[in-house]
Order: sequence, then C-alpha cells, then structure tokens
Amino acid sequence: MAQAGAGTTGLAPPARVAARHVRPRTGPLTLAVQLWRAKWLMLAIFLPLFLIGLAGAFAMPRGYTSTSRLLVSFDDAYVYRPAAGFEAGGTALAEIEVVVQSEVELLRSPVVAQAALAKVTLARAYPEITEGCPPEACERLGVAAIAEHLSVSDTPRNPVIVARFAHRQPAMSAELLNALIDAYLAYRAGLFTGDRAGSLQKQREGLAQDLAEADGAIRDYLLTNNLTDLAAERDTLRQLYQAASGELLAAQSRLRQSEAQLANYRRQIDSIDPAQDLYVEDSSQQALLALRLEREEKLSRYRADSRVIRDLDMRIEQAGSYLDSRGRPAGIVRRGPNPLYQQIEASIATLQSEVQALRGQETELKTQIAAFEVRQRRLLELEPALQALQRNRDVAEKSVRALAEREVEAR
Repeated sequence: MAQAGAGTTGLAPPARVAARHVRPRTGPLTLAVQLWRAKWLMLAIFLPLFLIGLAGAFAMPRGYTSTSRLLVSFDDAYVYRPAAGFEAGGTALAEIEVVVQSEVELLRSPVVAQAALAKVTLARAYPEITEGCPPEACERLGVAAIAEHLSVSDTPRNPVIVARFAHRQPAMSAELLNALIDAYLAYRAGLFTGDRAGSLQKQREGLAQDLAEADGAIRDYLLTNNLTDLAAERDTLRQLYQAASGELLAAQSRLRQSEAQLANYRRQIDSIDPAQDLYVEDSSQQALLALRLEREEKLSRYRADSRVIRDLDMRIEQAGSYLDSRGRPAGIVRRGPNPLYQQIEASIATLQSEVQALRGQETELKTQIAAFEVRQRRLLELEPALQALQRNRDVAEKSVRALAEREVEAR
C-alpha cells in the first residue's frame, strides 16, 4: 500500500540575489585620462575666448599717467581766512581741509588749463582736435580735453594735493602736467599778490547790482499780483476765514432756531380766533330765569300735575333746548381784536424779518468765505515764485556782505 506523499517530486525556489549599486572609484590617473580625452572640446571652447580677449587688449589705446604732488603751505598770502588761528604751528585740521580744497579748485580752474594749453599748443597736445574743429571752438575743446584727463585729489588729514594727467604719449603727459603746475603757480601768485581789494570791490559792486535787481524783481512781483506782504496777508486771511466761519455757524444756528419758533407760532395762530367778544347783551337767560321763578310762584297755588304747571315746564324745556342748540348768546354782541392773536402775529412778523436777515447774512458769509478760499489758493500759487525771488535776494545779500568783509580785510 502506497504511503501518502511517497514518491512526490518538486522544484526548489530560486535563490534571491541581493543587488547593490557599486560606486566607481576615481583616481588621479582616471581624471587625467578623461581630461586628455576632452582636450579638443576644451580647446574649441576656450581658444576663441582667449583670442577675442587678446585682440581686445591689443586694440585698446595706450595711455600713460604722470603724477605730481604739491605741498600746501600757509603764509601771509591768505588774506581772507575761513577761521581765525592760522599760525605757524597751530592750524586746525578743519581749516587745513578748507584751504586744501580751495587750492584744488584753483588747480582745476579753466584759466589754468588755458594757460597750460597756450604753452604746449593744442596742435602738439591734441592734433586730432585741431584737424576737425572750427577755429572758434578749438580752444574750448582743448580745455575740455585737459579737464577730462586731469585728476586732482587731496590727501585726507594732510596738506598734500595729488595731480594726475593721462595722455597717449608719455612725454606729452609729463609736459602737460608740468605746464599745468606752472600755470597753477603763476595763476595763484597773481591771484594773491594782485590788487585784491580792487577786484573784490568790483565783485561787490556787481553783486550789489544783482541785489538791487533782486529787490526790484520782488517789488514788481508784489505790485503785479497786488501784494504787500505775503506772509502777513496769509495770516490775516486765515484770521478772517476763521472769524467768518464762526459767524456763519452762529448765523445758521440762529436761523434754525428762528425758523423753528416761526413754525411753532404759525401752528398756534391757526387755532386762535383773531377776534373776541368784548360785550354781549342777551335776555334769553333772563327770560328762562323768569319762567323758572314763575313756576316756583305757581307751585305755591297749584299742584305739580296741574295744567298751568305743565305749561310752564313745557315752556322752560323749550327755552332751554333753544339756548343749548344756539351755542352762543343771542342779542347785542360787541366784538374786538384778540390781544393774544395780535401778539402772536407780531411775533411772526418779527421772526420773519429775522429769518430773512439771517438768510441774507448766511449768503453774504458764504460769499466771503468763498472769496477768502480763492485768495488763499492764489497766495499758495504765488508763494513758490516769491520764495525763489527771496532766496536769490538772500544769496545776493550774503555774497555782498561776505565780499565787503573780505574787501576790508584785504585793505
């Protein structure tokens, strides 16, 4: 007998193989081999760039820069000084910087460039300018070229000026710089040793003329725009505007109050009779009273159910019904004006006049406020131009005062 499971066959499951990424090892030799293999590609990329840069470097114009240093000394030539205390060994740092800056500006002056260019000549310094410029503009173009290639700077915390001049020719660069230094020294000597008092007086007179013209321009501007003092007029307009606004609010408040009182009086007068009874002569009540007295007198002689008494009761009832149905006394009536009606009517007339006056006042105040606003806007439009004229006048006045002080010191 065969046993269960005997003689059975099968396949074993396949073995799992673990896979992992293996990082390649790179050494110096491998890197060198890869670079050698890519040599043509690197050459094709970098060689054109190298040739373009080399061509650009050779195509750039050559320039040579000459340098000179000047030591600024303080002597009696400085008649006008920024501050007191210019002594041999105790000059303040701030005063040194001020003086050095003034010397730098002198060296940069177009007068110095013109003198240097006249010494070297424009044809030797910049022949390309003389070839294509008109005669009247050659000197100006030459001065502009010198100013473009001249660099002047000061040394921080030291009285030393560094001047540099660039030119395509090294000899011309040095020659032009030396000519500039010589022209600067000559210009400086002439400036400080000349007739400074006379020059300052001429400058002061010119600035005084400018000051007079500035005053005239301000005066004409004020007259043209109907102004006396813009600041004072602006303040006055502000005060008038505030006062008119306050009066307008008060008038509007009184107007609303008067209109409310007027409407109240008009409602009251509709319910009041304009006339009233002054005297009424009516005998109806007396007749009714006489009938009632007669009935009382008859009762003393007749019984209450007698015919006479019944007739009197009927007559009394008819008279009472007649009086009740009439509603007001009959007979002679004298009527006259009602004082309350007249009082309210007078109050209405007074309030109507007051309301009309307040409405006129409101309209006038609104017109004034609108005129003030228009004038204020006009002053705001006129203020910038007037301020510009005043600034010019202030600058001219300060310049005249400074030149007057320098003139006195120079003398």
